[in-house]
Amino acid sequence: MKTDDLINALARGVEPAERPRWRLNLAITLAAGLVVACLLVAIGLGVRPDIGAARMPVMMKAMFAALAAAVILPAAMQLMKPGRPLGWRLVAIGLFVALCAIAAWISLMGEMPEQRWQAWMGGEGRAPWCVVLIPILAAPVAALLTWFMRSFAPTQLTMAGAAIGALAGGVAAMAYAMYCPTDSVAFVTTWYTLAIAVCAVLGALVGSRFLRW
Repeated sequence: MKTDDLINALARGVEPAERPRWRLNLAITLAAGLVVACLLVAIGLGVRPDIGAARMPVMMKAMFAALAAAVILPAAMQLMKPGRPLGWRLVAIGLFVALCAIAAWISLMGEMPEQRWQAWMGGEGRAPWCVVLIPILAAPVAALLTWFMRSFAPTQLTMAGAAIGALAGGVAAMAYAMYCPTDSVAFVTTWYTLAIAVCAVLGALVGSRFLRW
């Protein structure tokens, strides 16, 4: 039998390999992280008492956080596997941050001068606690994502850890919107974005260690 005939005979009846289901598993991991973050908000912080009347602002804040997570997701998926360039994915993240800064500036310029500080900080005498609370809420989400990503053996550990932290921060910010009492555009685009950036830094410093084999 010729070599070509042997190859053809061996190839007959071979079924294609099952398509990896990692995208579905990633979606399940993110959904589980969101559920955990929502439970932490409901149990530890409490849902804002006027959430019924303020459902539209709450939904807008959650959608903003979801958009942030969606912008970060392609970079996180690319960093899951070794040797993958980021390319336009980093540009998309930079563009998103720039648009957030522009939105905050436009929103503040639309306020009366004496009210701009309150609109930016979330009210008189308030502090942007979301910078602290969102990273705390993001911790279990980041743990789930780290466990998921380890099986893909990423090589750019610092960048992968940062992507995990930022993605977890976006998911956690969606849950935090249920508690957040401030609906100002300038507040959300500034401090939610900064909180997600803090999550990215923590992910780069801490999460990258847990990605090592």
